[in-house]
Amino acid sequence: MTTAQRFAPVTNILRSAVTGDISLDTEYPIIFQKLYRYYEEKGVDFYGNSEEDYAILIDKLETDLF
Repeated sequence: MTTAQRFAPVTNILRSAVTGDISLDTEYPIIFQKLYRYYEEKGVDFYGNSEEDYAILIDKLETDLF
């Protein structure tokens, strides 16, 4: 299952996060946590720094959606 398929109901929110219109971690923390866990399970390494981890997640999300 692709990221777009897995998160199809919130695709518009994810696209807005990628373009910088919204901030997932503050405006949609539940979606952010689900994405974080999803990418961890896919083998993405996060570093424990919230800003750096957010940037990694958004970069990965952009690659997967566009």
